[in-house]
Amino acid sequence: MTDPRLEDHAVGVELQLTELNEELERARVQGRTERMAELSKEIAELQDDLAVTAERITGEHWAEPEIHAPHAT
Repeated sequence: MTDPRLEDHAVGVELQLTELNEELERARVQGRTERMAELSKEIAELQDDLAVTAERITGEHWAEPEIHAPHAT
C-alpha cells in the first residue's frame, strides 16, 4: 500500500511547480532575467524532488522483477 504522505507530498510539489512556472512566465514577460534564473533553479529542484517521490511511490507498488535464466537446450 502506498504511503499517503508520499502521495500528498507529490501533489504539493506539483502545485508548487504550477505556481512557479506561472511566476516564471510573468518574469519572462516583464524581462526580469535575474528572477527567471532564480525561478528556473527552484523549478529544477522541485522537478528532481518530484521524480524521487514518484520513484518511491512506484517502488511501493511494484516488486523487483524476477529474472530467470534461459532454459538450456
